Amino acid sequence: MEDRRSKNIPMGSAILCGRTRRSDPHRLAAAALLTCLAGSLACASAPSAAESESRLAALAPFAGTWTHDEAATIEAARATGGGSQEDLAQRASDMWMTEMRDRGEAGNAIDGTPAGLRQTMVMLGVTPRTITFGVLDDALSAAYEEDTPVALPVSGGWVDATAPQGSIEARIRWDGTRFAVERRISGGGTIRDTFSILESGHLLLTREIVWRRPQPVGLIVFRR
Repeated sequence: MEDRRSKNIPMGSAILCGRTRRSDPHRLAAAALLTCLAGSLACASAPSAAESESRLAALAPFAGTWTHDEAATIEAARATGGGSQEDLAQRASDMWMTEMRDRGEAGNAIDGTPAGLRQTMVMLGVTPRTITFGVLDDALSAAYEEDTPVALPVSGGWVDATAPQGSIEARIRWDGTRFAVERRISGGGTIRDTFSILESGHLLLTREIVWRRPQPVGLIVFRR
């Protein structure tokens, strides 16, 4: 009987159904490329330990409860040219009416569901009186006013949450060491609140709605 172990199988060959077949070098290259891409995607979705530690350190100064500072918000609106009359509720209402008019004139169907879009605009116009942050082992605990705190992983993954407007999804969105809290409603849009700390020690919230494209809405200033 022939000893198959004594046969030399050429490099780049594969055994298929008991037969030796030379592998296509293009297939090998494609497989290697797919493996590299898969590894890159995995790395992109899962930050390294050092990156997670850096993100947690960036979040530490935001820990605590922040209270809406109406006077500072008005001053910041004036400084940016928004004007004190441009409160979030009015801005959200204006954007809603403009969107509906543009869609009607273009004859296009409205993206999403009417209920989802309406609830997005309601949430968009709410000025939270307080925001509370807490830094956990691998997440940021965030609570808008009396909402149930939600733990947002520093990796940026979406998690289920609740709001007065109903069930939502939320996550942290990173831009270097800057972060934003994103909240999205099924059938609606995404509200993006980017946070930064001013030289005065105030917390600045810059709000956008991501609905087909990011659109600036307004800003809110908080104090400790």
